[in-house]
Amino acid sequence: MASLMPLFLFLGNGFASEWDGEHRGFDIPDFGRRSSFAGFADEGNSYEFPNSVSLESTKPGRLNSTQPIVKKTEPSISQVEHVFANPDFLLEETADPQVYSIPEERVYVTDSGWQILPDGLLYHSYLAGTKEPRFASQWLSDQNRGMVWEAVVGGRWGLFRHGGEGPDAEGFQFDVIGAAFVRIDPEEESDLEAADFNAGFVGTWHYGRWRYKLGYNHYSCHLGDEYVLKNLGLTRYNYVRDSILFGTMYDITPELQIYGEMYVALGTGGGAEPFEFQTGVQYSPAQATGIRGAPFFAVNGHFRQEHGGNGSVNAQAGWAWRGGKSNRLFRFGFQHYNGPSMQWSFVDRYENMTGMGLWFDY
Repeated sequence: MASLMPLFLFLGNGFASEWDGEHRGFDIPDFGRRSSFAGFADEGNSYEFPNSVSLESTKPGRLNSTQPIVKKTEPSISQVEHVFANPDFLLEETADPQVYSIPEERVYVTDSGWQILPDGLLYHSYLAGTKEPRFASQWLSDQNRGMVWEAVVGGRWGLFRHGGEGPDAEGFQFDVIGAAFVRIDPEEESDLEAADFNAGFVGTWHYGRWRYKLGYNHYSCHLGDEYVLKNLGLTRYNYVRDSILFGTMYDITPELQIYGEMYVALGTGGGAEPFEFQTGVQYSPAQATGIRGAPFFAVNGHFRQEHGGNGSVNAQAGWAWRGGKSNRLFRFGFQHYNGPSMQWSFVDRYENMTGMGLWFDY
């Protein structure tokens, strides 16, 4: 009986009567690989897409067209079963298209209208970016001072989207950002040494291999009370940046990306200068990994005008696990950082740190 269900669905859409010729939307199952469809011909009856449609395996069910499958003449029962059993179609163009629907399994179509609080992000955080909103914990050793504990509490969340459904779809999305980047000194009674706070919002776009973001970012950086009391002669900088940002990312493959991002500060304080730029390359699993996981690596270069040509380099490598429906990423690995302090309150300090970390990204 179950094997006849596709036929009943087919017949229920008006197959037994004359076809009305209207084009209706459809969904295609995730076949687990990258495929191109133009159509197919079987036993004298041809089927087609009005335009070619591509199915991206690494982002399940994402379609680059919402055109329906169309038919020329009524197929036999064996032909209907062939449609559901064989996703790899080879098509020829037909006239007077008639339409039927494939049952819903995976739904990430290119354009499904407006969504409130959508799942996932269209432009993801840079894996090796030191000021990206996420949850993270890093234990690093500086050759000049000993151990430090760097922690991040925050994230980026989508408020609304126009485009496809599901994680990493195509379209436009508006996100809000919030994070705290704190440093704790485990060798000084776990004192809070410094904390940088970040808040903002970005509009993000994802089409094909290209991703873009444009938005506003605020940084406010502070020293911890215990640290100040133990370092009474310290010069305090009230480091502040209010910036407009623009970023772009290109998917070389679903697993490998390159990116660049520029900030122009409209207001600064505490030694900050207007211009900031970062760029990098990253590799991570694009599909659900299951319990076994997969390797990742990432390198980020970050340059701020107040440091002249002396930017920072942050490199990470290790093992990662990606969720299925959520598309979230958890990583464990090693990290090396060299450059101006990761805590921007220390405007005039340079650091060379190596250690390990845990990172969770949305």
